[in-house]
Amino acid sequence: MRITDRRSTDIYVRLLGHVRPYWRVFALAIGGMLALASTEWMLPALLKHLIDEEFARATVDGLSLTLPLLLIGLFTLRGVLSYIDTVALAWIAHRTVMDLRAAMFGNLIDLPSAFFDHRGSGELVSKFTFDVTQVSQATTRVLTVLVKDSAVIVALLGYLFYLNWRLAACLLLLAPPIAFVVHRVSKRMREKSRQLQQSVGELNQIAEEGIRGQREIKIFAGQAFETKRFARAINNARSFQMKVVQTSAATVPIIQLLIACGIATMIVFALREAASGAMSQGDFVAFVTATALLLPPTKRVTGVNEFLQRGLAAAESVFALIDQAHERSDGKICLEGARGAIEFDNVSLCFADNPVLNDITLKIDSGESVAFVGPSGGGKSTLLDLVARFYHTDGGVVRIDGHPIDEIDLTSLRKAIAYVGQDVILFDDSIYNNIAYGGLRDSSPDEVRAAAQAANVLEFADNLPQGLDTTIGTNGTRLSGGQRQRIAIARALLKNAPILIFDEATSALDTQSEREIQSALTRIREGRTSLIIAHRLSTVEAVDRIVVIDKGRIVETGTHAELLKSNGAYARLAALQVAPDANSERLIKTEDLT
Repeated sequence: MRITDRRSTDIYVRLLGHVRPYWRVFALAIGGMLALASTEWMLPALLKHLIDEEFARATVDGLSLTLPLLLIGLFTLRGVLSYIDTVALAWIAHRTVMDLRAAMFGNLIDLPSAFFDHRGSGELVSKFTFDVTQVSQATTRVLTVLVKDSAVIVALLGYLFYLNWRLAACLLLLAPPIAFVVHRVSKRMREKSRQLQQSVGELNQIAEEGIRGQREIKIFAGQAFETKRFARAINNARSFQMKVVQTSAATVPIIQLLIACGIATMIVFALREAASGAMSQGDFVAFVTATALLLPPTKRVTGVNEFLQRGLAAAESVFALIDQAHERSDGKICLEGARGAIEFDNVSLCFADNPVLNDITLKIDSGESVAFVGPSGGGKSTLLDLVARFYHTDGGVVRIDGHPIDEIDLTSLRKAIAYVGQDVILFDDSIYNNIAYGGLRDSSPDEVRAAAQAANVLEFADNLPQGLDTTIGTNGTRLSGGQRQRIAIARALLKNAPILIFDEATSALDTQSEREIQSALTRIREGRTSLIIAHRLSTVEAVDRIVVIDKGRIVETGTHAELLKSNGAYARLAALQVAPDANSERLIKTEDLT
């Protein structure tokens, strides 16, 4: 067993670097393993003494209890040492796994939004559940074998050389063919381990989608399709798992056969030496016992390559996530006391070479409320994502209060922004903690309750058994869509930021609730820059300005009255919503004005 290349060595050294903080416990584990290995030769040595000395002495001087007591003492010592190294190494492994998970998660939540656009959540979750456990095998099982079993082999070989160096030298001839076999299978095992990890990620992704989309699956009779899809995923995972096992299973017997041939040859020569009187009976029994004791650790050493390659492949995946570059946060300008003036200067953006925004030029004054409307996919949400710096422009500049956004400190930028998205995200916690989330935890209970009151959260929360302290389940599954959206709005109101972004913030509310929330938002918007995306045009009539975006370009700007009077794109959208006929209904479905 060996690490096959320089990259593998670097990965394993880096993995061991995570053990460094626990070097005292690690030293205890290593010491226990080495001490345990150093006792391995004592059993054949006791047998030699028993046969050569105790048998003859028993017939003359009677029964001696010295050897049985030594045997009990030996196994007591070995039991204590085994317990120490097993527990110590397991403690290190679990701490290492904990540290790796913490490092992955700490980096994950700081990654740019573009990273998540190309990766499923199931794939990422698999790194925390499956990949990191494979890494733990490389820090426990592999280390145990490398240290303890290798030391056992060295100790037994040393004892064999002590008994008869000529016979023991036969075993050294087996090293080259064993190294050749291990080298040939290591690359294949690593590749299959990578494929196994990818298949497990796909499996997790499908399972997560099945759980998240269980209502759609039932309504659209997708059970058979999803079952087949999941069956393919678990079969792929099984197939790659079996390929790893088959490669490992084929390696171990070949190596064991080579070792068995060497041991058999040694025994033949040992019999000849015993017959010629060159070895005593005790020497022969001790020699055969020591060679027999070589088999288990040798089997583990040759078989550990499977766990090593799987661990290295998993470590590659884990370190790849840890090494992902954070969001760019090199801005030096602090936005303390931000006014909220926003400027888009010839802004362009592409996703995978597909233009999303084209030469957007727009100035928004401090305290101005601006609504963005237009067909789905036109670039409205992406444009507002630039304000929060979820994405970076491919051309042009976004400015906040006259400062290029890339030169603004990222923390202070986002501190100046409150956001409510069309996909409401809540956490499996109380209503109170979902409103006073993150940096808002220091808000007073009165402030939280006032925000809840303004967003009409108290209307339903006060009727719950625990009020605002009621736990709402994963993403608020115990609440209605409108109730979840009210909580998200209350969170934005509590932040009291100078820039408010509302992306379909009232889409899940009924008409009466929407009117009440709009009234509250109108009050909150006073003195703040408000950017609003809405498909219900009636909800944006009172804003200062409306911007119509289509195919990544601004096609119209003006007030509600001005745009209706111009009889352009906005007027056509308004006409579709006010008096839809058969053709307009078909057009609405085509354009999906959301």
